Amino acid sequence: MIPKNKKIKILSVLLTVLIITALSLFTYSQITSDYCTDTIPPGNIIAIYQADHTYGDLNAVYVRGAGLDIDPDYYDRMIAYEDIPDIASMDGVENVILYDTSYLDSIIYTAASEDRLPDKLNLIAVPEAIAQDYLNQTVIPYGTEYLEEGRLPRDGAHEITISNKLLEKHFAYTDEMLTRAIGSKIDYDNETYTIVGINGYDICYISFDAKRNYGLYQYDADTFDEFVTRNLDYKKTNDYFHPEYANEIFIFTADGSEKSVLDKLFQEYPAENYISGEYVSVWKKTFNGSVLRKIIVIDSIGVAWLGVLLVLLNKKAVSKV
Repeated sequence: MIPKNKKIKILSVLLTVLIITALSLFTYSQITSDYCTDTIPPGNIIAIYQADHTYGDLNAVYVRGAGLDIDPDYYDRMIAYEDIPDIASMDGVENVILYDTSYLDSIIYTAASEDRLPDKLNLIAVPEAIAQDYLNQTVIPYGTEYLEEGRLPRDGAHEITISNKLLEKHFAYTDEMLTRAIGSKIDYDNETYTIVGINGYDICYISFDAKRNYGLYQYDADTFDEFVTRNLDYKKTNDYFHPEYANEIFIFTADGSEKSVLDKLFQEYPAENYISGEYVSVWKKTFNGSVLRKIIVIDSIGVAWLGVLLVLLNKKAVSKV
């Protein structure tokens, strides 16, 4: 028969192992499931997209970390087309690039089939900086995942990534020509392009040029009214929810200005959602801090309870002597 004191010691060991194991599993689950490990994107670009349509939990994390105050009257305020000129003139803003809904919808939903657009190429131009780190904020079918060979075009280089079927259809490429297509040149719409990639999707990617709009429009006071009118008419015709909103926006900031511009946007338009180097850095630090505090509190309570239970058990063991 095992003495009671020994039973209590065994119980103490088992209790200690059980609680420490439970706390370790809790800590592990919090780190693996809740702890943010997002990569911080390069600075000087702020991507703005619509998700919550109100000042929500995601933005509240950044606001807390940045030490901002948000006016409750602005909780549902989003960026309309009429706000873009003011944003473009903000201190520290170099360029504002807008998603051209009427143009891209016609390509993505209507003209992606060769049979539907037999006499015209489907051209999309995306700045390299956006393509590398911010395409997840758009629905543009653009990226390295569509490549069969080669690479994406570089800004201002008059380069094109195109599919074999489009080369056959529009430029009379033969099978033999297709095998050496990369590096060759094609003429289209009074422009000469060097082929740098073969795309599996029948949409052409060309080098971004701020003066020519192929899906992502760079704000220009001289052309903005036409851009807005065309997009508003399209959205109203197609029953878009809040057609006056500007959808995806990309703001390029001067060195050292990203934080000030981002904080100003948060205070003026807290219902938008944001991604940038500053945003992810602050959000990640703030959110992970709350996760770690939760772990520390729960683990501390668990250890404290373990200590209390062990003291009670030892007292019981002593009383039995």
